[in-house]
Amino acid sequence: MEKSFRIVVMGDSSSSVAEINSDILRKLLSNIKKLSPQPKYIFFVGDMVYGGSKVNEQLEKWKKLVEEYYPINTFCTALGNHDDSESAFSNAFSHLPSEQLEGHKRTVYYIDYKNTRFIVLNSNRTDSKGNYIIGEDQRKWLKKVLKSSQLKYNFIMFHVPAFPTGHHYKESLDANEEERNKLWKIIDSYNVTGVFVGHEHSYSRRMIDSNLESGGSLELKNHIYHIITGGAGTSLSSSNKDIRNVEVGPIAVFNYAVVDINDNHVTLKAYDIENKLIDSCTMSPYSSDSTAKLSKDILIPYNAKWRYLDDGSNQGEQWRKRSFNDTAWKKGPAELGYGDGGEATVVSYGNNVHKKYITTYFRKSFTINNAYHYKKLTINIQRDDGAVVYLNGKEVYRTNMPSGTIGYKTLASKAINGADEVTYEKIIIDAEYLRDGINVIAVEIHQANEASSDISFNFQLIGHKR
Repeated sequence: MEKSFRIVVMGDSSSSVAEINSDILRKLLSNIKKLSPQPKYIFFVGDMVYGGSKVNEQLEKWKKLVEEYYPINTFCTALGNHDDSESAFSNAFSHLPSEQLEGHKRTVYYIDYKNTRFIVLNSNRTDSKGNYIIGEDQRKWLKKVLKSSQLKYNFIMFHVPAFPTGHHYKESLDANEEERNKLWKIIDSYNVTGVFVGHEHSYSRRMIDSNLESGGSLELKNHIYHIITGGAGTSLSSSNKDIRNVEVGPIAVFNYAVVDINDNHVTLKAYDIENKLIDSCTMSPYSSDSTAKLSKDILIPYNAKWRYLDDGSNQGEQWRKRSFNDTAWKKGPAELGYGDGGEATVVSYGNNVHKKYITTYFRKSFTINNAYHYKKLTINIQRDDGAVVYLNGKEVYRTNMPSGTIGYKTLASKAINGADEVTYEKIIIDAEYLRDGINVIAVEIHQANEASSDISFNFQLIGHKR
């Protein structure tokens, strides 16, 4: 029997102005309607509406809108903090399973389709301090549901992130780390292919594995994607407060994720409102071999400390090399830049606001024991405006820069604005220039013009083992 099928995941269409951002939600649903093949289910990970005293009416309005595109039984919804009423939610979505977990109405349930089990949890309950938790009753139920599943894939959906990256950092399930870790240990112990959440108004994909909290209280043996798709109409946020192990994003765009499931693998593709691809990956099946080594290492994490030179000088070519002495340069954590207000380290542009430095230089060293272990490298880079990246003195990537020789007065090809300023470009390169011992990544950031208002730089390097 052919088991291939498709789902879509999206969330957060609420609006403080109109209760629902109908225009954006309609546009996204119109895009989804053009997909081929069509999704079997659309999972909406909460915050359909703004909530309040008229949440019942708002949910009915939301249902009426989406039913212009799909029957309501196409939608599998999760309770969001703005939907804020388990009774109103359960009344609105009467097609969902009821009381699979006693006392939770339709907010906690699972459905099976072909080779996959989809599990929806309620992240809207709180502890004694008002922190969001998925409590012991749900955890016991989840463990039972996962343990009994004989299907190849299991996905978990809820609203409030376990590992937020942006404006809800330390305000989500991570506000009570003990409860969060108990939940994730169950997820890590069973056959879970991926976790989808919303709440943060952006898109990001993060690997939750032992590299995330090395030496911390959360000991993990598997690697599971935690995907935030919270951009179906709510006000967007580009905040990135904690992006350890984040492979893509956070990207402040309206978005939806397409997940294709078959017997061999699961693929994910995420799109913005203009149907531009913003992310693509394969989600590997779970492996119960706790001794299996992870296939990749984070060689340079996001928000790492970098050496930088911001004096407008011409550094020529020597600064790119591994042997260059950069101890006289300044040092600070990423994001580095100026003009946007979210920088961890503010760099200088000189004394003339109308004639700013064109080029700013960055260097980061890292040590590896055996370069041959790595077959390829993934670079994730945030740059505003243009950048050239060198590994041990060899150019490995340039973005938004002209061809030919690059000098310290070379302008970027165009000014970067809006969401592009916080978007991470991803490029995979060969690992041929890696060396045993100390390695150096050198990056030069170029402005598009001398009056440019801002500059941004952040960077991640992932090594993929043979």
